[in-house]
Amino acid sequence: MKRICAITVMVLTLPAAIAPAVEVGQAVGPVELRTFEDHSITMDNYAARKGTVVVFLSSRCDATEQAAAEFNRIHVANRLKEILFVGVCSNPAEPTDALRTFCQTRGMIFPVYRDLDKKVARQFGAKVTPEFFLLDAKGVVRYRGSLTGPTEGSSLEAAIRALQADRSIEVTDIPAHGTPIDQPGPDRTIDNPYGTIAFSSELIFETIPGAPVHHCSTITEVRNGDLLCLWYGGSYESAEDQVLFLSRRSTGSRDWSPPHVVVRNLGAPPGNAVIFTDGLDRAWIVWGRMESERPIRRGSGWGQCRLLYRTSDDLGRTWSEDKVLHDELGWLPRNATVMLRDGTLALPLSGRVDGSYGSFLLTTKDHGRTWQRSGVVRGGSQPTFIERDDESLFMMMRRSPRIMQSTSADGGKSWASAEQSKLKNPGAGIAMTKLRNGHVLLVFNDTDHEPRSPLSVARSLDDGRTWEKPIELESNLGEYSYPCIIQTRDDRIHITYTCRRWAIKHVEMNEDWLFRFERPD
Repeated sequence: MKRICAITVMVLTLPAAIAPAVEVGQAVGPVELRTFEDHSITMDNYAARKGTVVVFLSSRCDATEQAAAEFNRIHVANRLKEILFVGVCSNPAEPTDALRTFCQTRGMIFPVYRDLDKKVARQFGAKVTPEFFLLDAKGVVRYRGSLTGPTEGSSLEAAIRALQADRSIEVTDIPAHGTPIDQPGPDRTIDNPYGTIAFSSELIFETIPGAPVHHCSTITEVRNGDLLCLWYGGSYESAEDQVLFLSRRSTGSRDWSPPHVVVRNLGAPPGNAVIFTDGLDRAWIVWGRMESERPIRRGSGWGQCRLLYRTSDDLGRTWSEDKVLHDELGWLPRNATVMLRDGTLALPLSGRVDGSYGSFLLTTKDHGRTWQRSGVVRGGSQPTFIERDDESLFMMMRRSPRIMQSTSADGGKSWASAEQSKLKNPGAGIAMTKLRNGHVLLVFNDTDHEPRSPLSVARSLDDGRTWEKPIELESNLGEYSYPCIIQTRDDRIHITYTCRRWAIKHVEMNEDWLFRFERPD
């Protein structure tokens, strides 16, 4: 008697948590993801587009950092061509805010989701960051692995092109190299390469009774952070009733105080002036008193000015008596002082020296008790200057049709012959300053003819040797001229200038506003 043994065959179904990872040529199926707001979504809408690129990434991964610019470029080039990028972070240790900041500051303008239990990483078989998976309209994996391979045809970008053209993909699997998903890097500071723009502008005043015309502003920061703006105004330029007005913007305020007369000289009105602080935090006003025999025509009398000054020890609220800084006629200020690295305070001036006109510096090493004149540069007026990193001096001067420039290698004792720069000038005031980061800003009228518009700002990253393309602060009809520019202790940039001769305008900005024009969006 034969016995027949029955053999029972058991078929085991593996739980999803340990299901084998999808391979090239297989459909990935629905993918469970969580948003930064901790909302659950299911990605299975592959048919809505030609292809989907899933990139596993991490804010703590150097390889993701290094590859970001390239895969962002590929995304931007294909986002309107039915290719969607989707980011996945499978590192539960990364705070959501840090991950969000990383994506925002690295230009990732595609959806990025969390995979806190690493289920999605297991579903795809992702091992490192960054690792890329290209899915077709059926959710089938057509390419996996590295962003680029050893040949032109072995890359994610080549696979995308083939998918779009309905061609077979030449290389479908290139091992990815990066940070292991289960060994994330440490937390780190995430910088913001796009910066943050800041900008505001306003008229310091709209009208001043009895003084319809205003020009030639100058601005400084006093030791408590207040801003003081000074300019001349009256019936017209060189008028008998011309005076110096002063307005204050207190620290923490956005409003300017009503302008008040700070200098009035009957019979010899004040003209061009500059306001600044010295090494003792005293405020100074230096101006040209117009001593021409009157009556004179509008706009004349500048060659017959005597240089006067007064100081303030209380933040510009009260002032000393007027004193003569230089007794000969014909010297005039226009631009801000510069504190040199050796502690010398230098005031740029122009006027007649030894019978001919030129530009030069008045310098003091003892906070204004004594002053010495530098050498003279012929060929331009109303100088503005900086100290270069090599301690030489670089000067730019008003002259039509091009701004003139010169250098001094001995602290201003002697100057190279002035030569034309490439920057235009209609015969109007210019202003230059060196920021604490070493960048140089120049404000000028970027035109070689009247009217004095546009008013533009150019930046130099090499101490004025070359200039970036100027950008316009004002470009409407009318006159926008005679700028003054400073950087305050909070690193903000302040520019004041004549606004159509009706008023004085103030602009505040950071450097990012001037030279950052686009960010991913």
